[in-house]
Amino acid sequence: MEKFSTSTSTSTPSVDNATGDKTQLFQLDERRQAMEEEANAIIDELTSSPPPTDDGNTVKPMGISTPLVDEEGYPRADVDVYRARHLRKRLNEFKFDHTLIKNKIEETMMQQINPKSDEEEKSRKKKKPKPKFDPLTGKWVVSSWDGNVVGVENGHLRRFDSIEKDQEGDIDELKQRAHHLCLDAKSGNNEEEDTTIRIPFAKIESVLANSPASDARLAVEDEICLFGTVDHSNHRGLKAMGDVVKRAFSDGTSIRVIVRRMGTVETTASSGDMGNLMTLSLTPKQWIGKGLVGCVFSPTI
Repeated sequence: MEKFSTSTSTSTPSVDNATGDKTQLFQLDERRQAMEEEANAIIDELTSSPPPTDDGNTVKPMGISTPLVDEEGYPRADVDVYRARHLRKRLNEFKFDHTLIKNKIEETMMQQINPKSDEEEKSRKKKKPKPKFDPLTGKWVVSSWDGNVVGVENGHLRRFDSIEKDQEGDIDELKQRAHHLCLDAKSGNNEEEDTTIRIPFAKIESVLANSPASDARLAVEDEICLFGTVDHSNHRGLKAMGDVVKRAFSDGTSIRVIVRRMGTVETTASSGDMGNLMTLSLTPKQWIGKGLVGCVFSPTI
């Protein structure tokens, strides 16, 4: 039988962690080494042959799994049967305990290498807040374990706490928004446009020919009011727009874009001094040019 490994491959990693965790890891490794030394001593005693008898006959070792009775079924007279049984029992206990302590060492090492795992676990177990009504979509939503919105498309790009701010707005405007969304759902017309006043947060600086942006009829000087689920309140310096593009490309879906275009008569939504709101559909994809969209945005707020 192979002896227990006494290598230190599971000893403390060279990472900068809390002193308490390091101390625990050192203590576990010391227990492992002491356990292996005692187990190997037991294996040596069980597998080593005792000295020859006075008449020169050799004596077989007690063995780790060999029978402790002779051919007639009587206890072997050449070994200490009681001690053999005790050593074998102790060795089996070591095998079990050795596996447990190795697993504990690996678990402690992983906690030191990835210290955020405990924080994530606490976040997942923490009591989640109650559902809220989302005025932007007209739906009830809940919070994920990391604080994002669950229950609407691209909710991972929005923070659940930000809905509180949305709900602090004008109540009449929110009711009008919810009423409009209900009418859209009843009509079953997915192309129905959003008549809620939107605040532009980005402008298109350039559109390349034959690009996905050009196919979507986006134009230079168009002001972006809504890009998927991104608006003036959550665009994060336009970084959220990039996240929406990547997600849509990965899923093979289109992005609903509401733009404000000045000086046009073509409109599918509202018009007036604020310009015309147009709803377009942008499908990110690979094309002969760079990127997945083929246009350049710049922030306006």
